[in-house]
Amino acid sequence: MPAMALPGAAGKQSTVAPIVVETVKTTTLEDALENLRAERVVYVGETHTSLSDHQLQLQVLKTMAAQGGELVLGVEWFQRPFQPALDRFIAGEIDEKQLLRDTEYFQRWGFDYRLYRDILRYAREQGVRVLALNASRELTDQIGKHGLDGLPDSVIEQKPDSYDFDDAQYATYLKGVFEQHQSRLPGAEKEGAFRRFLEVQLTWDESMAQTVAEYLQANPSARVLVLAGRGHTHDAAIPRRVTRRTNIVGVSIASYETNSPFEQPDYLVLQEPQRLPAQGLIGVGLEEGEDGVVITSISPGSNAKDAGIEIGDRIIRVGDKAISDYMDVRLTMLDRRPGDKLRLRLRREGWLGSEREIDAEVRLIAAGRP
Repeated sequence: MPAMALPGAAGKQSTVAPIVVETVKTTTLEDALENLRAERVVYVGETHTSLSDHQLQLQVLKTMAAQGGELVLGVEWFQRPFQPALDRFIAGEIDEKQLLRDTEYFQRWGFDYRLYRDILRYAREQGVRVLALNASRELTDQIGKHGLDGLPDSVIEQKPDSYDFDDAQYATYLKGVFEQHQSRLPGAEKEGAFRRFLEVQLTWDESMAQTVAEYLQANPSARVLVLAGRGHTHDAAIPRRVTRRTNIVGVSIASYETNSPFEQPDYLVLQEPQRLPAQGLIGVGLEEGEDGVVITSISPGSNAKDAGIEIGDRIIRVGDKAISDYMDVRLTMLDRRPGDKLRLRLRREGWLGSEREIDAEVRLIAAGRP
């Protein structure tokens, strides 16, 4: 079934009220975006693990790019200090592997890269600049520990230029999320914890909004497509904070998701759910050391032990790919499937510092089961 864009409610509300959709007035995503040519900023929300959401984002990106004019893509997935790496990737100066290494993708974001790969590859092919929107982990970690008033000098300059703490709708959203996880804290402790939680969330949203606003102001003819989590693209989050800085309102798009607290976009899209194929795993624990990637454990259900693999072995080749670091392993395994057979070459220490190389063939397993 093709994606269908449903106009959202005209008035924003603090809670999700029943919405009646007059089906004869539904439209296609392409027609909706055609009507949005004049919009300078478009937000497409995501559930990070939803392939359907990322396919929707890609479709919006392709449609907006085809409309012509200057377009830039802003994404939550990379933190602002790593903008130079994204610029080098789009310019063709570094490859995908180097991008993921230079942005510390697996350490700082960590979601299955296959969900985002097509979007980034399309942006590179079309020369669409990608903006790293997110605040650095160093900044948000310090706020989570000490609050905004206790920030050390090492990160204080990374704070966004301004904060709006007076948005009751925003605080109500976050209070509900917070209560789901911290409801058992005693009163005073809970109050302090919620304040820090609010400050971290605001730092994410204000940082992303500032980056978008600065680009819009510096490039008066440009359009910005923002891809971020649903909790950041609803009206009270990034959009309202971009508007505060620029007076540009923008339009939000999101797919329908059951029981989502953020289901009030301007355009609500109905689409069939999609899932990534299961990823095949070797079934071993890995650690990157000075001498390469070392096997530190063997998972129950894996046939690694039966294949002759031992803890302490170093992986020097996966299939036909030479391995020098953990990133090599992650990228080599991206498109492997459970049940695939994979040949590994290992280096093993022997007596008196001697080493030998051995080959092992393993059957890949799915996450969480043999």
